[in-house]
Amino acid sequence: MECSTIFPFRILGQVPLEDVVFGFLVIYAIVIYYEHFWDKGKHELIDTRMKYFIFILMFVFILFFTFYFTKPEFLFIPYYYFWFGFILLFIPAITFLSYFPRLLSKYVKTGVYFFVLFLLFELTALQLGQWSFPDGQFIGMVTLLGYTFPFEELFFWFILFTSSILSYYEFFDDDRK
Repeated sequence: MECSTIFPFRILGQVPLEDVVFGFLVIYAIVIYYEHFWDKGKHELIDTRMKYFIFILMFVFILFFTFYFTKPEFLFIPYYYFWFGFILLFIPAITFLSYFPRLLSKYVKTGVYFFVLFLLFELTALQLGQWSFPDGQFIGMVTLLGYTFPFEELFFWFILFTSSILSYYEFFDDDRK
């Protein structure tokens, strides 16, 4: 089932533009919630370390587009959702928190709020048919309140995403306190 979009085009013919906008707003909401309620220390808008993050992102985008236009078969990765979550969410969050364990309580407080928000959003989107998970490239499926979605969605998006975003934020743009 193809999900609808409010725009007449998709990025690279696949990604609805509103997904990019939504992704930015979700990340922004996590950081603002965290800063407002739990982390009152830093007052600078952007730290000098942020340039490294921007360079890394630019490199990843250049690499992606190079493969996309020259060797697109390299972009077909079995169990992509798992590998994406493991490499870009699980490893950074666990590594960062192992070096800065005092941040764990702030992360958990923020994570609980967004866990509930993401779960409600997922169940609503499934109910409205905004997306589905027809491909079998998942490590497992979870059924909750009559709705089925991949285990990776539960683990990486609901549980780990907030901590990962905060780890990136603290490492590249905040005071790590």
